[in-house]
Amino acid sequence: MGVFMYRILAHVFREINCERLLVLFPVASSLLLLVLVACGPTPSPTKELLQGDAARGAQLFTQAINGAPACSTCHSITGATQVGPGFQGFANTAALRVPKMSAHDYAYTSITQPASYIVSGFTNSMFAQYAQRLNPQEIKDLIAYLLTL
Repeated sequence: MGVFMYRILAHVFREINCERLLVLFPVASSLLLLVLVACGPTPSPTKELLQGDAARGAQLFTQAINGAPACSTCHSITGATQVGPGFQGFANTAALRVPKMSAHDYAYTSITQPASYIVSGFTNSMFAQYAQRLNPQEIKDLIAYLLTL
């Protein structure tokens, strides 16, 4: 990219006088800036979900939301097994559950696509419509809470 811009600027220097160059330089530098910004990294879809309110997530954990059952219907925050696994030590367990996947991404996937990862010894019985029933902020808050366990 740098060589390309150098060639364009060299051509401009050869073809126009200095007075015109003073006018064109801000335009050329603005175009270069736009190209560099456009080539920047694209954000991860789950990066937006990094911020959540853990206190609100704790409340949501025990509430049915928009027709979706409360998480606490099937999961305890202790080591006790209910229909689903207990969440004691969830943050550490989630970080190790799937190689090369963060605890945050594991929690997000487990909520929005529960059949993706089934914990050994359990069946795929989790409510499958949390992604449709919870709004993005509620998902953020639940993840923030789970990562405190």
